[in-house]
Amino acid sequence: MKYLPLVIAAAFAVSVSAVNAKELRLSAAPPPTSPWGKITMSFVEKVAELSGGKLTVKPFLSSKLGGEQDVAKQIARGRIDIGVMSNTGVSLLVPEFGLLAAPYAFDSAEQFDCVADNHLLKTYGEDFDKAGIRTLSWMEVGYQVIFSKDSAIRTPADLKGKKIRTAPSVTDTQYIKTAGGNAVPLSPKDAVPAMKTGQVVASTQPSVFGIATGYHKVAPIISLTRHQHQVGGIIISKKTWDGLSTEEQGWINEAAPIFLGLRKALRGAETALLKKVAGEGTEVINLTDEELAAWKAVAPEAQKVILEEMGGSASAKWDSIQAAKAACAS
Repeated sequence: MKYLPLVIAAAFAVSVSAVNAKELRLSAAPPPTSPWGKITMSFVEKVAELSGGKLTVKPFLSSKLGGEQDVAKQIARGRIDIGVMSNTGVSLLVPEFGLLAAPYAFDSAEQFDCVADNHLLKTYGEDFDKAGIRTLSWMEVGYQVIFSKDSAIRTPADLKGKKIRTAPSVTDTQYIKTAGGNAVPLSPKDAVPAMKTGQVVASTQPSVFGIATGYHKVAPIISLTRHQHQVGGIIISKKTWDGLSTEEQGWINEAAPIFLGLRKALRGAETALLKKVAGEGTEVINLTDEELAAWKAVAPEAQKVILEEMGGSASAKWDSIQAAKAACAS
């Protein structure tokens, strides 16, 4: 019996610790079984491990807190704490961030990695601050391709007369318009229903995300245009960040780079997933050099339209991206 007070004291201490633990809400669009869902859970576990349970992150995956358009605004206001966001999601708060997904903006994934790791905060840091957010890490999203319901899309000429879902972003929408398609901007969660009802006959979407969320089951022809390289951001509300102690900020900063592991994992996953769905009956179209050149030929004109529509500091940001690419090549 003499040990009972010690047991009670220990239980009380754990109870007090649990009560005093700070919980942050995290929103992400991908499902738990996707590469993004799995790495988000690794981040959640890492924060809990580093903090000893004093700081926890409660994940809401599969857009349970709403689509990225709504969630982005909630993060800026401090009503949701953390977002695992696509390029489109981040660009809702910082429009010029969308330039990173400009058509054929980068020569290789390695070139993009160099720009992201060494130059992006210099280019966009002040803009994030003004938007009420802070970036914790970058996140690989993958290459944008086209999922089609009933006919192969091999060149821009094949877009004529077709209603095609695009990301609700200037870059994707204006590129498809310039290429000759009838662009219909829709959120990812609305794209599949739109294809099922015939509102659109095709959809742009990063290849891995599209397959992970079942796009190929509705639109079983995948054209590997790879017309955008999508990078997202792990963002935290500046209001939330400023309310954390230095120790709490340190735990999050130490856990966040785990998302960079998506680069290798996702790029490897694309090859495996495309092979898998091809074996199940999906038509996967690897474009010829001539066909790919036709898509790339549209990019310069589309880029002019994109910069004009964005206005503001878009041209200066684009110049900064080009300077960063040059620095990475030296």
